[in-house]
Amino acid sequence: MSAALLRRGLELLAASEAHQAAPSQAQPSGAPVKRARKAKAAQKLRNSAKGKVPKSALAEYRKRECRDHLKENLKFMAGTKSTLAESVTQQILRQNRGRKACDRPMAKTKKKKAEGTVFTEEDFQKFQQEYFGS
Repeated sequence: MSAALLRRGLELLAASEAHQAAPSQAQPSGAPVKRARKAKAAQKLRNSAKGKVPKSALAEYRKRECRDHLKENLKFMAGTKSTLAESVTQQILRQNRGRKACDRPMAKTKKKKAEGTVFTEEDFQKFQQEYFGS
């Protein structure tokens, strides 16, 4: 959890505790309470980024949490029963393939017989004598 989310959660917790403690206290007059409320609102705006009111950390978590859509997807897939011709599916697959060599299928090649060397053993010995001088 980031420090900002932790700070927001603590601010919200402090605010909720302050609201629970406030009704039990006697309020002598309306004027000081108004100032306190304005001060709290100003403090909230000051503590947040660019003057935005901080959101509930729990609401943000619920909004961002991963949901499992497997059942919905399976129901949708089972409901659609359209079959395409094999040629159409092959064309789609061919179009979706990349242009890289790793994306292309391996071409089947015939195995070539191992060809013998063009040079004979005498040629190698002659080269060795000319090159190394031995």
